[in-house]
Amino acid sequence: MDTPIKTIKLFNADSLEYAGSIMVRGQSWEYRDVDDDHLKRVTVGMPVKAVMMCLIHFNLVYDIIEE
Repeated sequence: MDTPIKTIKLFNADSLEYAGSIMVRGQSWEYRDVDDDHLKRVTVGMPVKAVMMCLIHFNLVYDIIEE
């Protein structure tokens, strides 16, 4: 049985422009199309729930899409 995949789409909190996404499979995750190197450096290795709590500090909001 395959592990469900979640896509967390990231958006700029002010303009709501697409800012990339986080692909989640089980306990592992990775960024896609994210250009903010500081965000990537600070959050790498964190559990995805911890990353989601930090996103507003980077002026990002999100939408979760389950596939």
